[in-house]
Formats: sequence, structure tokens, C-alpha cells
Amino acid sequence: MDFMKIIESLDEALYSVMSWLIFYPMTLWRTIVQPQSMMDYADREVSDRPEEQYDDAIRPPLFLFLTLLISHGLEVATVARNPLLSDTHGLAALVDSDLALLALRMLLFSLFPLMMAVRLLRRQHTRLNHASLRRPFYAQCYTAAPFALMLGIGTLVPNLPLAGARIISVGVIGAGTLWYFVTMARWFARKLHVPLLVGVGDACVASLYSIALFVVAAIIVH
Repeated sequence: MDFMKIIESLDEALYSVMSWLIFYPMTLWRTIVQPQSMMDYADREVSDRPEEQYDDAIRPPLFLFLTLLISHGLEVATVARNPLLSDTHGLAALVDSDLALLALRMLLFSLFPLMMAVRLLRRQHTRLNHASLRRPFYAQCYTAAPFALMLGIGTLVPNLPLAGARIISVGVIGAGTLWYFVTMARWFARKLHVPLLVGVGDACVASLYSIALFVVAAIIVH
């Protein structure tokens, strides 16, 4: 019986992993092209029964993780070894493997969905608890993923033997940042039923909190 359970678990695990080859690019494309619709989709799916949630897309936190995994894989293929892995000073010594570095990146980039979600709940005067936070956090994980991927690609471009690599790098990072900021501004405006300019202000405040925590965490590690 135990052997059969192991076989069934492997069967489900294999199917889940292979299905990512189909649903990951679909989810990425839908998020880039229709970010507002994907965030609304995340809102709706949270209310469904667990077995029926996200049946035609990757779950938001997993989508963010897989995106960072891809970004990390591109880095390994491009620069071989991140300098942070060779740093033995302070807390950086704890980041001693690719898995630890990936976990750190997951933590850092999750700050953006977290701060955006908290800002929305505060502005809606909604009590902050696990149930209320999950919905906006999941929605934000969808849009944080392409943002993280664009930043990752942008920082790797200067390491490639390309003419104008630095200009391309700035362009990729700028495009990803602009896309993310505009998406956040529109999200706040829709959710709070306020003018877009007010949504821009909320996006600025949440972004500043996210960046501040991101920088503090990066400084602590280094």
C-alpha cells in the first residue's frame, strides 16, 4: 500500500511539473498582455474550492517562484557564479548555495506584492488578517513575476558580448519598471474607485516602502 501511494505521488508530481511547460508560458503571456484581468482572475480563484483553483494557470506564488527560478537559471548560464555566493562576511555567509540565493530572491521580490497588498487594505480600511491579505497578495504575485524577470534579464545583458549592451540593459529595466508601475497605478485606481492620479500616488507610496525594505534587506545580507 505504501509503495502504491509513492507511485501515485510520483505520478501527480510528474504531471504537475510537466504541465508547467504548458501553463507557465500561458500565464506569463496573459499577465504581460492583460495584467488587470489576471489580477481579477486571482481574486476570483481564491474563493473557489482548493481543487478548482487556478485550473488554467499557474498559482500566483508558484508563478513568481518559477519566474525567479528561470531568471536564476539565466544568470547561471551567463555569469556562472553570483559574487554573493563567494562572500563570507556577515549574513552573506548564509547564502552559500544557489538554492539559498534563490530563496533570498524569492523573499526580496515578495516584498513588492506584500507592500502593495497592505497598502490597498489600509486604504480600504479593511482589517488586516490572513484572509484579507491573501487575495491582494496573490493578485500581486502575478504582476511581480514579469517585473522580476525583466529586472533579472536587464542586469544580465551587460555580461553579454553585444554592441550597446548597457543601453539595452537600461531599456529592458526601464520598460519592466514602467510596465509594473503603470499596472500598479491602474490597480489601485480600480480597486479604490479613485482617479488614476490618486492611484499613481498610492503606487508610489507602496513602491517606496517595498524598495526601502528591499534595500535594507540587501544591505543586511551584504
